[in-house]
Amino acid sequence: MKFKVGDKVKFLNESGGGVVSKIVSPSMVNVAIEDGFEIPVLSSELIKMELEAPVDSPKHMFREDYDIQIEAKPETQYEENSRNVPLLNNYSKGSLAQGIYFAFVPHDQKWLITGLLDVYLVNYTPYEILYSLFLEKEEGGFSGFDYGSVISNSMVLLETLDREEMGKWEKGVVQVLFHHDSANKVLAPGNSAFRIKATRFYQEGNYKDSAIISGKSILISLLPLTAQTSIFQIESATKDIVEEHIITESKEVEPEHVIDKHRTSPREAVVDLHIYELVKDYENLENAEMLRIQVNYFTRCLESAIANKLSKVTFIHGVGTGVLKTAIKQILKDYPHIEIRDASLQQFGYGATEVLIKG
Repeated sequence: MKFKVGDKVKFLNESGGGVVSKIVSPSMVNVAIEDGFEIPVLSSELIKMELEAPVDSPKHMFREDYDIQIEAKPETQYEENSRNVPLLNNYSKGSLAQGIYFAFVPHDQKWLITGLLDVYLVNYTPYEILYSLFLEKEEGGFSGFDYGSVISNSMVLLETLDREEMGKWEKGVVQVLFHHDSANKVLAPGNSAFRIKATRFYQEGNYKDSAIISGKSILISLLPLTAQTSIFQIESATKDIVEEHIITESKEVEPEHVIDKHRTSPREAVVDLHIYELVKDYENLENAEMLRIQVNYFTRCLESAIANKLSKVTFIHGVGTGVLKTAIKQILKDYPHIEIRDASLQQFGYGATEVLIKG
């Protein structure tokens, strides 16, 4: 059966399921599951489920029957406000500072510089926010484009647009109010003036993986949480406030590359795939789930190494039953300009494989 990104699926031979987040090959896809991980699964081991929500609604990506829990917010919040889509929490893709972002996500994750783009306002903070968005008009001045609310650790779809429409997003302003039911300090309202060059959306290298978005995207930082001042700090700093709020300039986010933490030299890295190195609470995981986590992290590191032009990566998989090593070799068949060999016996024993990246 053929799948596409966004399809809701269940596993054929075990409980659980998720949403197709990437087409890896004709026979394999990545599935985003409830704990925020993306795991590679053979298409033959998946069953496509019927969607209860319209396909054009962002809510269809995450449904109640997967028991997705967002910290400090009951799941009913998503039912009450269908625009809110929960963020992923996949630390294998690197780290990201808390704050308010734009996310530009291509529909076609294979051909990133063509086709439609989804524009999201991302609230990667522990606060609920109220927002107002203004875009500059061609004849001058600004027009109110959208307003609403976003709950903690969620995002809302602002618009789906064609690449030819990118011009209207070149300049604008986002205003944000922060709210929390129980807060030690009250944050001042935030304003961010943004300028986005449309040309950046036609460069494939600008689309990157992140810990919170499924698939590659361009993230624009609007309001870093660390830059937001509390009302009390503002009042104690000065009694005569000339400008009520600080204006923050937006900037494109450069996420940390997952391979960087494993580098042993500028062009080499060593990645330990033992499950206890990847997950804290792994004792209750089934063997199949552990394997998926390991294979997913292997794939992420491999792609990151290729993108950053490393020449050699050593993957430590252990001896065990050989299932992980076999899965790694199977995946590597789909990558051109790759050579594999057993790693140094003296240094790693029998449980490691070297991947040489040519060109």
